[in-house]
Amino acid sequence: MTTYPLSEIVKLFDNPEIQGDASVELSAISSLEKAKPGDLSFLGNKKYSSQVPQTKASAILLPRTYKGEVPQGATIVRVDDPSIELAKLCAIIEKQLWPAPKPSVHPTASVDATAKIGKGVAIGPNVIVCEGAEIGDGVVLQGNNYVGRFAKIGENSFIMPNAVIMDYCELGKRVKLQPGCVIGSDGYGYVPVNGQHVKVPQVGKVVLEDDVEVGANTTIDRARFDKTLVGAGTKIDNLVQVAHNVEIGKCALLVSQVGISGSTHIGNYVVLGGQTGVAGHLKIGDGAMIGGQSGINGDIPPKSYMRGTPPRPYMRAHKIEIFIGHLPELYDRVKDIESRLGIEKKTFGKTK
Repeated sequence: MTTYPLSEIVKLFDNPEIQGDASVELSAISSLEKAKPGDLSFLGNKKYSSQVPQTKASAILLPRTYKGEVPQGATIVRVDDPSIELAKLCAIIEKQLWPAPKPSVHPTASVDATAKIGKGVAIGPNVIVCEGAEIGDGVVLQGNNYVGRFAKIGENSFIMPNAVIMDYCELGKRVKLQPGCVIGSDGYGYVPVNGQHVKVPQVGKVVLEDDVEVGANTTIDRARFDKTLVGAGTKIDNLVQVAHNVEIGKCALLVSQVGISGSTHIGNYVVLGGQTGVAGHLKIGDGAMIGGQSGINGDIPPKSYMRGTPPRPYMRAHKIEIFIGHLPELYDRVKDIESRLGIEKKTFGKTK
């Protein structure tokens, strides 16, 4: 088992304060609850503060503001944000566990003679690169990928197995596509003609700006015309559906199973909680946060914090849910009052 001294690990961190033995040897990262001697653990969410005194971790990353007890004998490292500092360490571990493939073209790959391939590109098994496609420097296509006609992939993008980039779609620099996601599938558009649903041609494209990440089995539809746009730095989770002509701003977060209907505009730094559904042709303002399982059927002002169906301000929605839980009790009290006052009882609008 490989071990690393804490004294070397903390060199990654921003101005760490160490209490205890900085030479302690560490071999793994674990949660506070499951940590064993030799593990590094951390407090990233204050709701787990009660687990700090009982953890068996040899070293613990804690916020500078933490004032609770610590386990005897453990080495404490205080930083501004343990989650951010731990991410720096995990980034190094990730590169060791999953090193980038060496630049090459696998013999089973099919690359059209008109495609433009940059320097240091790795093209894995069964990849198809079509006519006129442009692959930037340092791009990785891991395997079973399809890059459509005249599609563009910016430098240092990483495309995981079975991800698809359809014709004319454009990816910026450092874009990351997880396995199975589809960029540029047809938008969902039909018109009724003589009792039949006739497909409306979808002749636009998808544009993902720099540093966008798209989760496994997520689909982003090409536009009916012009483009479906995902702004720089936006991160999209697994199993998300983005419909045609949607525009998503910069640094937005879309959590798993979000569905966005066509031509809706999502502002910068918007957060959509899991399973949120957004109707078409709406605007969600910059910085808005929508709680999970919400149904959005109207425009949302900037910097709103809302949830529910229909959406309401977060605390008001929470209060309404509490009241709903008391409805049986309230119903019994009303029945008792009616009985005392001799009022005729009504059930579902009918007098008994």
